[in-house]
Amino acid sequence: MSELTEIAQPYAKAAYDYAKENNALEQWQQMFDILDMILAQPVVEQAVASLDGEGSEESEIALLLHAGGELFDQYFQNFLKIMAESRRLSALVEVSSQFRELKAELEKTMQVTVCVSELLDDEQVVQITQALSAKLGKSIVLEQQLDPSLVGGVVIKADQMVIDGSVISNIGRLSTNLHA
Repeated sequence: MSELTEIAQPYAKAAYDYAKENNALEQWQQMFDILDMILAQPVVEQAVASLDGEGSEESEIALLLHAGGELFDQYFQNFLKIMAESRRLSALVEVSSQFRELKAELEKTMQVTVCVSELLDDEQVVQITQALSAKLGKSIVLEQQLDPSLVGGVVIKADQMVIDGSVISNIGRLSTNLHA
């Protein structure tokens, strides 16, 4: 387990527990989504990456709270301030990720990414979603990602599982079998 993962764990759990107790899981997820978008901005990303733990969090938290503005409720702002006071802002991305995982576990949902060379039609999306739901025993949230280098087929990524049904991989396996 990485250091950031360990640091983020109690914060993610605390945010999750608070949101769950106050029936605010969806609102907190939305605020974490907004925070993720803010943190993905190159200027913010660089500022957070350069945190040295020597008081530099004050300017970073001011930046985050200003960028989030009214989209962050009082409790979420307090949560961010506590992380800043504890010099843990560098773990924000991981906290958001772990919060999302805890929420998905409660809701028995799973985010699945399907890499395709061209977008799937509605029927294909339904078939893949139903098959994965039956296999994994969870409700599936499917996201398509275009990857023209695939040529054809799909690569499905769900947590630690990867199902590679791309044409290139199938040709590689066929080549390996022919040479064996």
